[in-house]
Amino acid sequence: MYRIGMALVGWIALTFTAASTAGEPGVPIPAPAHPFIPSVGPEVRSFLGSSPDPKSTEKIAEVKISPNTSMPRLGPPQEPHSPSLVDAAIESSLYVHPRCGGRQHALDERGIWERGRDNAHDLFSRVFDDYRQFYLTRDLAHVALALAVAAPIANTHADQGLRDWYQRRAGQGQHRSLDETARFFKRFGDHQYFVPGYLVLAVGDTLFPEVPWLNTVSTFGRRSLRALAVGAPSVGVLQVGLGASRPFTEDSHWRPFHSSHGVSGHAFVGAVPFLTAATMTDSYVLKAIFITGSLGTAWSRIHHDDHYFSQALLGWSIAYLSVHAVNQTDSRWQVVPVDIPNGVGMGVMLRY
Repeated sequence: MYRIGMALVGWIALTFTAASTAGEPGVPIPAPAHPFIPSVGPEVRSFLGSSPDPKSTEKIAEVKISPNTSMPRLGPPQEPHSPSLVDAAIESSLYVHPRCGGRQHALDERGIWERGRDNAHDLFSRVFDDYRQFYLTRDLAHVALALAVAAPIANTHADQGLRDWYQRRAGQGQHRSLDETARFFKRFGDHQYFVPGYLVLAVGDTLFPEVPWLNTVSTFGRRSLRALAVGAPSVGVLQVGLGASRPFTEDSHWRPFHSSHGVSGHAFVGAVPFLTAATMTDSYVLKAIFITGSLGTAWSRIHHDDHYFSQALLGWSIAYLSVHAVNQTDSRWQVVPVDIPNGVGMGVMLRY
């Protein structure tokens, strides 16, 4: 009983002392101790906005305790903020993966398979449009016009007369320089060599996109391939359909399905690269040179007495119309610069 009575008296005395002290001005009230608040050093006081003086405790007393985490709250509660899509995109574009070694462009650069896939898709799309341009427009009527011009030459004595006149004056064996020149131009019509060559040129900018001039070379290769793909069915059908023969076997009269030389395939294949180059330049001098060169393979077939004039004419005419169809498609498809935020890009414009 004695111990209980002494404890009660001490508790009452402590209570009255605290109450009297609270009413006196100028006496600081220390911050209540909390079991989860660690000791605070000068650097933490500075972060909290307090004086670096370790004797100052006023700011420490202002530290709030979060009711959710029981940890010190270093500032007033912030309103939740959701970044916009634009902000998120900008932040993500600034991220650089450590494996890139700081090369930001490595993240955005397309690989060879992506470039090859896109170029192949573009090539097949344009070939589809080339076929539509050639076979579903008036270009097909121009093929009929070429046949109308060649028909009277092939089915009369005109073809044979032209062949006999040329061979007597300048034919094979008459002039060595002409023979060598004709042999040179004849090689442009060898599709087994030039078609793979155009394929190699077509993928140049896919393999080496950092080389600027390869873009023009690859465009030339792709356009040549497209012209050959568009005109080849017409050449094949007319070769067999007209049924004409070679000069050293029979006359040039059209006998459907009799033979397979109604159109000169060499003249068609050999004219395509020159006519394609002519459509890719703005210089009238170069255009004239390339168009003249496009006649070289057709002339070589007449010089070597492998085709009549009408057959070489039809081969060159189909090559011209095929290249024209490709050019018409590309005039609808146009690559244009596009102004985008923080840079410049490239876009494809389609006219219809």
